[in-house]
Amino acid sequence: MFGSDGMSGWAGYMLGQMSADSARRRREVVDNLLHRPSESWQDKYAVLVAKAQEFLDHIRWQEGIMAERKARISDLEKQLAQVAETLERQCALTKDWEDYADKGDSNLSRLKTWADGAEASLARYRALYGPLPPIEKTGS
Repeated sequence: MFGSDGMSGWAGYMLGQMSADSARRRREVVDNLLHRPSESWQDKYAVLVAKAQEFLDHIRWQEGIMAERKARISDLEKQLAQVAETLERQCALTKDWEDYADKGDSNLSRLKTWADGAEASLARYRALYGPLPPIEKTGS
């Protein structure tokens, strides 16, 4: 399509365009920097004071949130202490009932042993002497 002269001419043209674009862009950046409106130190100071005030307001807001959270944590700790105390009482009551049940089981076992002995003794008595004599009811 292009001869050897055409190709080098085209490449030269493109390099020139790129160089011109690059120089134009550089000039635009420099012009923007030079003609940019500069802020006075009073303007910068006012901006910094406003940002500092905003920061202090944010800190006060955070302090309020922290106070609320500390109060909530304190309430939760009190509730936890009450729950722990209730749990300890319930555990003590449960232990008391378990001891009571163990003693009841022991007493029931002793009572059954006594009843079995009494039944055996009564059976021996009946075998030796016959039925028990009738009991006379008195009073009430």
